[in-house]
Amino acid sequence: MPDCVNDSFCKFVGWLIYAFPFGRIDVAHSNIAHAFPDMTRAERRKIAYQSCRRMVEMALFVLASPYLSAENLRSRIVIDGFVLDELKKLGSNPHPTVLMIPHFAMMETITMFPVLVSDKIPPTGVFYRPFDNKGLEDWVKSSRQRFGIELLSRKNGLLAAVKFLRENGIVAVLFDQKTYTGERTFLLDRVCTTSDLAGILAEKGGARCAAFWATRTGFWRSRIGGVFFDGKTKEEITFEGNEWLSEKLRTDEIARFDWLWLHRRWLVGDGRSNALGLDFSAESVKYALSRKGLSEVPRTTRILITVPDSFRETLALLPLVRQLRKSRADAFVSLLVQNKYATAVRLFGVADEVVSLPDREDGFFARCAAFRRLADRYADTHLVLADSPADDFQAYLAGANVRLAVERGRRRRFATAVYKPDAAHSAQHVILEYTDFMRRFGLRGEPDFSPLGAGAIEKNPNKIAVMCGGDGIHAWSVEKWCGLIRALSAKIPNAKFAIFGGESDSRTAFEMAKHAEFADVENFAETRGLAESVGEIASCAVAVGTDCAQTHIANALGLKTVAIYGATNPLRSGFVFDAPFAEIVPSGCPVQGGGSVLDNEIADVESAVLSFINEKEELL
Repeated sequence: MPDCVNDSFCKFVGWLIYAFPFGRIDVAHSNIAHAFPDMTRAERRKIAYQSCRRMVEMALFVLASPYLSAENLRSRIVIDGFVLDELKKLGSNPHPTVLMIPHFAMMETITMFPVLVSDKIPPTGVFYRPFDNKGLEDWVKSSRQRFGIELLSRKNGLLAAVKFLRENGIVAVLFDQKTYTGERTFLLDRVCTTSDLAGILAEKGGARCAAFWATRTGFWRSRIGGVFFDGKTKEEITFEGNEWLSEKLRTDEIARFDWLWLHRRWLVGDGRSNALGLDFSAESVKYALSRKGLSEVPRTTRILITVPDSFRETLALLPLVRQLRKSRADAFVSLLVQNKYATAVRLFGVADEVVSLPDREDGFFARCAAFRRLADRYADTHLVLADSPADDFQAYLAGANVRLAVERGRRRRFATAVYKPDAAHSAQHVILEYTDFMRRFGLRGEPDFSPLGAGAIEKNPNKIAVMCGGDGIHAWSVEKWCGLIRALSAKIPNAKFAIFGGESDSRTAFEMAKHAEFADVENFAETRGLAESVGEIASCAVAVGTDCAQTHIANALGLKTVAIYGATNPLRSGFVFDAPFAEIVPSGCPVQGGGSVLDNEIADVESAVLSFINEKEELL
């Protein structure tokens, strides 16, 4: 057929691969998005389509090349002058040489050196992956070895490769494929595992090492170029090969289109058992970081976390997020948080990013649209800690490669893997359940529950934070709050009281400030939202409040905190940060809660607050 007909066929089949959803095209889109995060969506999709098209062209060339004459091949393939000179030198003065071949579309043409070069070249062996089908194996060998190149099986070709090098021959290795062994290093600043075979052969055989590649110049046409590396050791050669390829893909548009983006090149630590933990202590990683002038691994692995609906559970999760960033030192962690909490969570600076999502009240479809926009990030892992069918579907829309969830009885649809806590977890703090969940999928090390910072905020040693706690089962009465403030102001000279709360607390806070004229009271409940309250709370020395968001903020900031419980369970939803605290429950109430918060006596709360004050005499 004329080349134009074959080219049109490749375009059509390439479009089919690109347009119809299947696993490999998702891999290509993810690879390209990670490699070129600053590119527009249209630019990335152009690369994906061209890669699909040229993959089909490569496959057709493999089928057709045995039937192309030597004259036809010479008219299609041009060898760069530098490569010709180097091959001529090797012919006259043989020296063991290892070639690193990248996975470009016309890489097959490199096996045709003998017919393209007028001078005699040294004996050459090329590593390949043998086929299980005998007929296909025989055909591949006969077609690729027709010009004198010898194929070396990956399974048992190592001894043959050593023999080639001892005889001053050439050995070629495809070096940019995924491997489960080899050296852990970087490609396009993203951690991957690279075959170190080329480096081992060059180091042990005293060989020079070079990269030879085929640049597509037209349909079934290419120009073969080359570059020699300075490295002598396995680590040097492996690193230099990957850095050369990274720079080639960044700067050369043709190479970018030619490379096979559809293979799973970077899926390191993608297994469910190590999705949240990966060891970067290998010498190859340290060497690569040193050569690149970096102090830490680039954070190019993308992890999303849909946080729980409860703000206190979200706060409790932050120590695990802090540990996750240590456990996966290459991870960029994004917390997906409702708008009403996002600004406050962002102030603690634990995650790499806090993404504001529509609140639950904004509706199912508004949240679905927001999650669908996240799909263009091509996240690697998504932890779904919120628990509803809507959360499962929305995580599916976000399109992460691996989706992990906690299954407490209801089936977690669309999850890649789930963690099923046993019955004992229901009696423990929820953070212990989340810790076991993340350890199940690879979290390394022990979480640090030390308090979080909120910037350099000066504390007022006379200031006590008072958290109203909303309405309903969490609310203490105005009378009891006023009685507590009266009792504390009588025993603590120069005490100042700052009242915090949400919209539902505005009436309670107003009444407290109105009836506490005997004390220095400032009402922030009407003027400070959740995020604006963080700085003011941080300036206090002691906090007292019911089980509400502001009380948990005080614990997270490291304040000495007295929590007044009633119906809620302090064992399940209590404090997690290593700051002094006291939990007050009604007399006769079980430790799991279930009583009325109104049954708590002023004297018990007063005693707990005074014990913190007298402990170090912080208030004067």
